[in-house]
Amino acid sequence: MSVSIILSDGRFSIDSKSLSAFAKRVLRGERAVGKSLNIIYCSDEHMRELNRRFKGLNMSTDVLSFDMSDSSEPAFIGEVYISLQRARRQARENHIPYQQEIRRLTAHGILHLLGYRDGHKAERISMWSRQESYL
Repeated sequence: MSVSIILSDGRFSIDSKSLSAFAKRVLRGERAVGKSLNIIYCSDEHMRELNRRFKGLNMSTDVLSFDMSDSSEPAFIGEVYISLQRARRQARENHIPYQQEIRRLTAHGILHLLGYRDGHKAERISMWSRQESYL
């Protein structure tokens, strides 16, 4: 099991070691031991560009997951991108610690890579319940 943590926005700091351990806990909890992924913590601008290029939406978002399970490396399931600016805003709005919001978004992105969906109310309730269980 391998989790690569990448900080692409130098204006913020993250605890890479703690986030890697947290991501591995989510993978173990979902019985995805042996899987690997990249988690990229980035800016709103980067998220806007990714969202525009891959989803056709010219706006930023908090988390994007890209399934790459069809890659040449069978254990590699994909990449999760998280906007640190958005995480900070959402933490303030919800009166929760910034690190907790980063973990929530990390769990959310990983769950998407593992097949969870949140497009419909029942799916959203199930997925959000699962992500909250890891916090």
